[in-house]
Amino acid sequence: MDFKSLYAKVRPIVQKTRRQYYIKLWEEDDWDQEGMCVLYSLLQQNEGITNDESRLYRYFKVKFRNHVNDTLRKQGSKKRTFNLLHYEEIGEISHRVPSGGLITDELVCLRDSLTRYCSQLTPRELQSYDTLIRGESFKGRKKQLQKLHAYLKKDEDVGSEK
Repeated sequence: MDFKSLYAKVRPIVQKTRRQYYIKLWEEDDWDQEGMCVLYSLLQQNEGITNDESRLYRYFKVKFRNHVNDTLRKQGSKKRTFNLLHYEEIGEISHRVPSGGLITDELVCLRDSLTRYCSQLTPRELQSYDTLIRGESFKGRKKQLQKLHAYLKKDEDVGSEK
């Protein structure tokens, strides 16, 4: 049997999976292409599978769904977000693009400041600081926040003078 006729047999599995899952930026052609890739690799691994259609359907369905699940995991993984970003040249208008949070060097400076702040606290203050970071309410929370804010402000002023 030729490859196109084999894929035509398993294509309904691809279409059903497409209706059940959503993968960002995948269109129908992308689903077909991934289905063909999975079928090709399945045919390479199991040479006699073309003779047994029920086995072909079962193996393809499992292998294709696992492939889609892996793709979804990669898509949802926090540490792989840079792999998913599309590159767009914004050099001329970068001053107009809002920042979505702390830049890496700012985050490193903040963590360093917080470490130094914690090192000067008494054990009781450190316990209330931990409670503050967890977002819990406690007596003296406002005072602790003011003290932390004053320390970070002072630390920022010292850092900008350098």
